[in-house]
Amino acid sequence: MKTPNRQFLCALLLWLGTATAIVGAPTASKAIDELMEEGKAFASSGQLDAAAWAYRQAAKTGNLNATFAAGEVLFLQAQSGTGRERILKLAEGLGYLYSAATNRHAPACAELAKALQNGIGVATNLVCAYAWLSIAAQRNPAYRSELDQLVTRLDPSEVLQAQRIAHDYLAGHWPAPVARPVEQGDSRLQIQGMTVGKNGALIILNGGTMGVGETIDVRTGKTSGARLVVSCFAIAPDHALVAVAGEPNLKLLAINSR
Repeated sequence: MKTPNRQFLCALLLWLGTATAIVGAPTASKAIDELMEEGKAFASSGQLDAAAWAYRQAAKTGNLNATFAAGEVLFLQAQSGTGRERILKLAEGLGYLYSAATNRHAPACAELAKALQNGIGVATNLVCAYAWLSIAAQRNPAYRSELDQLVTRLDPSEVLQAQRIAHDYLAGHWPAPVARPVEQGDSRLQIQGMTVGKNGALIILNGGTMGVGETIDVRTGKTSGARLVVSCFAIAPDHALVAVAGEPNLKLLAINSR
């Protein structure tokens, strides 16, 4: 399969603002269309990493269909993945979906609703799921049947709450992102080991011991006086997911590596 020249497409997209002014919107639009077609071709042949790359490049221009497509592919990969790869792709995919949904992109709203209904990458929340799906149905009546199915899982007071939430969303009062961004590794933090007992797993982080749901104060180096307050969200055989107080991104730390 012949694919567009990636270096050319990336250079053109980085130059998009200037290109639009000088040679007109059609040239910039053509570059986006080519990337979207490339993404579709890769996705249809099962090359999801390549498809995600193409959609990411197109999404950099603010194109909502590309933003949604990037989120959809990453979300699809995450659901068939495991371990650290699953966590990273879920967080990135949900970030793209949230970005498109808060621009009233109906399929993105519906996809967020699905994640919230099934607890995929986020805590299950049927009320918020209904709010997002009702926005999708307002934008595209094809989602009305899904909304009718979801309403049977809520009591009347929850439906009213969801409708108020949807009204607030459409008024521009969007919620915080459904999932916090995740970054891989942090040079200040090191897991020296993990133990598994009757009550679950514990990790040794910068010399301190902690389990899921616990928060400890750790030093950032042998001689440094700097300290961080760290909370643990998850522990698995090859990684732990933690948060540093005052920092927005979660940290995905590999066991026995920096």
